Amino acid sequence: MNRRSIAGAIVSGSVLAVSAAAGLLAGAGTSAADPATLTLTYTCPFPLIGNQQISVAINADVPATATVGEPTPEFAIEAVATVPETATAGLNLVGAKTVEGTAQASAAVDAPEASLPVTVPTTIAPTEIPASGAFDVTATGTTPSLTFTQAGEATVTVGDLLLTLHPKTADGSDTGLGTFDSQCTQDAGQDNTLATVQINEAAQSATEQRVR
Repeated sequence: MNRRSIAGAIVSGSVLAVSAAAGLLAGAGTSAADPATLTLTYTCPFPLIGNQQISVAINADVPATATVGEPTPEFAIEAVATVPETATAGLNLVGAKTVEGTAQASAAVDAPEASLPVTVPTTIAPTEIPASGAFDVTATGTTPSLTFTQAGEATVTVGDLLLTLHPKTADGSDTGLGTFDSQCTQDAGQDNTLATVQINEAAQSATEQRVR
């Protein structure tokens, strides 16, 4: 996949049952989209079991180009986080049978006109917790629309995650953990480039060309 295709999208999950998804930027108009995947790891602090490492695989179809002055469309992102068996044991210890929640992934869009911070909210659907072993949690979200004012290249990088998790018992009531937050830190040494988008000048109208 070339640079103009886009590397993928990301975001991360959790160990008391979590996962987050996130992504940024879509090309405008009829730009061709390429299937893209990206996997990142995060370290997240959780009650009872302490710091845990979560691996998250993100899947998305992201157009490779945008046009100056035209809002990029929103597009859906899916992220699948693998929750380790240590987390499964911790959840079972408090009687949790399902887990759900939300996640906010931070990102930065380095465009020709400026560097813009962006936050992508995602939803973690209720997921059953097995009696033992690792399990996958799926999170989905929609990227915001952005409008660029200068032609050139924009690079999107992904930062840390804020997870809000809600494990529940079999009857849907709270466990002793209630709802809690976990600030996840991206593990060092990874390529966290989410996307590279080529921003093209808008086509001139016939009137504009005659004025010139």
